Amino acid sequence: MDLKILRKKRAITIQQVANKLDIDAGNLSKIEQGKLKPSVTVLMKLSKFFNVSVDSLLGKPHLDFISFFRSAAPYINTYRNKTFVIAVDGFAIDSNGFSSISTDINLLHALGIKIVIVHGLRPFIDHRLNKLKMQSKFHKQQRITTAEMMPHVIETNGFVKTKIEAALSSNIYLNNISKSELKISSGNFIMAKPSGVIDGVDMENTGVIREINSEAVNEKLNNNEIVIISPIGYSPIGEIFNLPYESTAGSISHAIKAEKLIFYSEDNGFRNIRGEHLSEITIQKAINLYSHINESEKPEYIERNSLPILKSSINALKNGLQKVHVINRHVDGSIITELFTNQGQGTVITHERIEKFRSAKTEDAKIIEKLIKPLADNQVLVNRSLENIENEIDSFFILEFDKKIIGCAKINHYKNMSEIGCFAINENYQDMGYGKKLLTYCEAKCHEENRRPFVMTTQSAHWFLENGYKLSEIEALPDEKKALYSTQRNSKVLIKELEKE
Repeated sequence: MDLKILRKKRAITIQQVANKLDIDAGNLSKIEQGKLKPSVTVLMKLSKFFNVSVDSLLGKPHLDFISFFRSAAPYINTYRNKTFVIAVDGFAIDSNGFSSISTDINLLHALGIKIVIVHGLRPFIDHRLNKLKMQSKFHKQQRITTAEMMPHVIETNGFVKTKIEAALSSNIYLNNISKSELKISSGNFIMAKPSGVIDGVDMENTGVIREINSEAVNEKLNNNEIVIISPIGYSPIGEIFNLPYESTAGSISHAIKAEKLIFYSEDNGFRNIRGEHLSEITIQKAINLYSHINESEKPEYIERNSLPILKSSINALKNGLQKVHVINRHVDGSIITELFTNQGQGTVITHERIEKFRSAKTEDAKIIEKLIKPLADNQVLVNRSLENIENEIDSFFILEFDKKIIGCAKINHYKNMSEIGCFAINENYQDMGYGKKLLTYCEAKCHEENRRPFVMTTQSAHWFLENGYKLSEIEALPDEKKALYSTQRNSKVLIKELEKE
């Protein structure tokens, strides 16, 4: 990477680039010198700013792929032999982007993931009924399926199912197998009953799930088959019902004890009432969001047709599913980004926050040592032995993401001040806001003790200044810390005042 040449051509300083891109100037200098590996986020910012490709910044086109593949390896290992239910609405199937979606599904299957596809029918049914000049009525976003409509629903379902099979078959080159080895199956897995009368409205042949033959589904999955499940259910006496694909996907996930439920949607998951994207939310927050949207006449921050997805996600989690992902069908490769990168693409809904702060335990010491070492090697932090970390483990705090430790910090309390030190974020998670989150958490711990937080740093002063710290003199330090100050290291002292209530 020859950032220096690019920068000199523009006649701008490192500080100017850092200010423009909201990147720490010290880190940018290390990147320019080849002493620090840039994150994907920083690479994208630099690429856009200098109007050059990421490949040209990397010098070798394959390096970006290698970096991604290495970061994806733990996920590949975790997901192998797990079952994913992928819910694809009819609009996605009817779009040009479905070829890419089917390619990605094949890729997941090739990686050893068991796949169940639950599909929607709405635009295809709409088209067929409109052609026949048959008018549909809806109640609470569900079609009231009349007996007259039902034969057309059945025929449409057969067409859509064939369309999905064809798309999967056309992309088998990803699996490196012959057509004869590609196994795609479907069946009458769902027993259903009428929805009945809702709010005084007879839903007629629109139904709800009564029972799922989970053994039959799992048998096909264990036989390495991709299973396609249609939103159609049957009664013991031969009645046929049209089912909402969203609730069907949720019920299937619960019945077969799937690892994940993944919905393709019209947006990048969900947004809060301020319109800000939510990368992750707990089930309780999802319930609150659903109530707010449901009560709003015009919820501008969410598509109204996303409500059934949100409701089905909540119900699936209530029934024991651990995670639901909602991703954008319009973004090429969105499912790959969501499942195999740290930053994801859409919204993941869980029982507990994926992001978690906690006190460190003795068994965390080795990981803390590993987090600190790259920074110590670059003289950003003071090197600490494993024994030292273990002895002082009670003063360390941990930032977890999806049960993996990605950050650490150490707090030492003095008479009226607290030092935040050993501050480190895993390089794969840098420039994603986790540093600021960990700092805020540590500051709150200091405030609980009614002590002003301070830091001592040689290379990150600019970042702390951006986060409300002010340069100070050595004399401002507590006496115990002042006595240990190293003139050779010559660290800058930065203090943040307590906010007045």
